[in-house]
Amino acid sequence: MYRFILFLITVFYISLSFGFEVRTGNHDTKFRVVLDKVGNFDILTVDNVLIVKVPDRYQPSKFSIDPKAIKDLEIYINEEKNSSLLYITLQDNASFKYFSLSNPNRLVIDINKATITVKKDLEKQQKKIYNSDTNSEILYTILKNLENQTKNLNISSYDIEVPKNFSGKKRVIVIDPGHGGHDPGATANGLKEKDINLKVALKLKKYLEKDGRFVVYLTREDDTYVPLYDRTLIALEKKADLFISIHTNASENPNFSGTYVYTLNLKGATSKLAKMVEERENQTVLKVVKVSANPNVNKIIADMAISHTMTEGLNFAKFIEINAKNLLKDTEFKRIDSANFAVLKTPSIPAVLVETAFITNERDAKLLADDKFLDNFAKVLYKSIADYFFKYKNFVFDSRVNS
Repeated sequence: MYRFILFLITVFYISLSFGFEVRTGNHDTKFRVVLDKVGNFDILTVDNVLIVKVPDRYQPSKFSIDPKAIKDLEIYINEEKNSSLLYITLQDNASFKYFSLSNPNRLVIDINKATITVKKDLEKQQKKIYNSDTNSEILYTILKNLENQTKNLNISSYDIEVPKNFSGKKRVIVIDPGHGGHDPGATANGLKEKDINLKVALKLKKYLEKDGRFVVYLTREDDTYVPLYDRTLIALEKKADLFISIHTNASENPNFSGTYVYTLNLKGATSKLAKMVEERENQTVLKVVKVSANPNVNKIIADMAISHTMTEGLNFAKFIEINAKNLLKDTEFKRIDSANFAVLKTPSIPAVLVETAFITNERDAKLLADDKFLDNFAKVLYKSIADYFFKYKNFVFDSRVNS
């Protein structure tokens, strides 16, 4: 009896440590994904991405995927909540259905194979990428004009635009106040990062909603903790046009100061400071497992799918740079940098991470404690969002339609 109980405890421990397996089966007309031991689950589709949320930890067994059915399969594991997210990126012409079975419980997802080939898919992805040379010229011209317009502008007296008779598509903005709840973020000089992030986010939300051309969501509206993968999921669920994560910088060197904006770089940080920020902001229970039938082909497709996201994230960051340099007189805008942030991995959604100032710098900390400075910072972010969408994006869209 003792041995039997010990055996059960061992099996239970192993299942908790390593998680359940995801199994697949390849058939003539369909590709099957099976999740064992699934009772409760949620399924969401965003464009051609199938997102499955299950209250268990899953790991992939050794299997191959069929590129005629899916492009990629990713597993996000939240060890703290003992749950998993599966991202299944379908081929453009593929369809799916799912059902659950009992005795034992399992979730079955059948994906019908698309008729397109990998080569055709690559060509289609290439066509989605804008003409970079033309866009660069447009962006340069708009940024130069914006720089001249903002030189004599006082951000404190700047009035929020309230367009009359606006009938266009409202842009969906998801604002992510970093940290929260049991995770205070950086703490120094009597301040907590999570509180500063939330104040700026709430002010930015107020200005965007006053404008009337935006629909705004926050990943948190109070002092609660939201896991990184849930933050990106909110952006996907709301079909955001822009994701902006607000943080407060920190360093062991108290002389570091100023404002930084970070964009996504899948290869990792491009500077020593960016590496430090990347390590700090990515300290989470999130782990990622990627499974691919053909790593080389799949990497090309994945790179193309996210290339527009990274390009437009950088383009938006340039609007913040111009406005912050000219309108925030109390602090210095240092640079745009890039790093491999988990929270910025929002496919097809331009995303940036803004570090307002250094909480560990005595002068910056006084600014971060000043409600007027936080209000001005939120105004700069609002103006940058409005300029990006309605001075740049509209112009690019109109020029492409008329060309």
